[in-house]
Amino acid sequence: MSKVTRGGVFVALVVGLALLTLVVALVGYRSVLAAIERAGLAGFAAYTLYWPLVILVLGGAWFAVAPGLGSKGLGILVWARLLREAGSDILPFAQVSGFLLGARVARTEGIAEDLVVASTIADVTAELSAQVLYTLLGVALLAAQLRGGPGGAPLVWPMAGALGFLVFAAIAFGLVQGRGVTWLGGLAQRWWPDSVSRADAVRAALDAIYRQPLRLLAALTLHSAGWVGSGLGSWIVLQAMDAHAPLWAVLAVESLMYAARGAAFILPGGLGVQEGAYVLLAPLFGLQPSDLLAVSLLRRARDLVVGVPTLLIWQAREGHRLLGR
Repeated sequence: MSKVTRGGVFVALVVGLALLTLVVALVGYRSVLAAIERAGLAGFAAYTLYWPLVILVLGGAWFAVAPGLGSKGLGILVWARLLREAGSDILPFAQVSGFLLGARVARTEGIAEDLVVASTIADVTAELSAQVLYTLLGVALLAAQLRGGPGGAPLVWPMAGALGFLVFAAIAFGLVQGRGVTWLGGLAQRWWPDSVSRADAVRAALDAIYRQPLRLLAALTLHSAGWVGSGLGSWIVLQAMDAHAPLWAVLAVESLMYAARGAAFILPGGLGVQEGAYVLLAPLFGLQPSDLLAVSLLRRARDLVVGVPTLLIWQAREGHRLLGR
């Protein structure tokens, strides 16, 4: 990692922490701590133990666009997806770290390189498309909630902008992925003489996946279930706080928060943006900002509790594999 890159990561981290500190200060740290205390250890444990169920669904979505794998392949991709999440939430470079980790694990577990790369591309396409649908749900619920009241009107345009960004990202990714693989293969030929043939194999595998629309539909459905399932986890921890938040309101806030977080991808884990979106959106749906800010902090704690051991297990397995060689 170059000094410029390290400096950029450091600046992004400082900005995110500053935003997080500002949001907590504006809401009041005492009220946030009180909400966390109401959730208790049992609430946090339920929230944390629920998360692997969502990962299982997301791993199933990846498996749906990876033809030719048996039941063992499902287990490999669920494990790779868990590592993808850990890398995205904890390591620098946000999503890129997660994608590289997930692909590496799938490859080292014996899945062919062309299928790993092609299925990752198809899986990300399905996930982005599902997020657009999820965000559309949030925007529709926000519009219905604001009907007849101007209180949250200033937020409509930023949310619409975040939705537009997601739509643009999904369309752009869909249009350039095939040519992008070919271009990267040619670019890498200087260092890897066989990169063009490997890129051709990936593109052929990707074309084969896209000729099976039912697989793409299954992945889209599972990713949609994953997005809703993630929101359901937040609703569960809010019930542990005795917040009595309606599920539809939690899903609306979650969908819009993730849209804002996606637009602020430059910040590791959406640090600060996630919390700010929660605080701004909560009153529009009759929720307490302190409760949702507590959910955000508990989510980050959950990511560490699940992600750090996952990365350590991966490191131990990598070390064992190297020693075996």
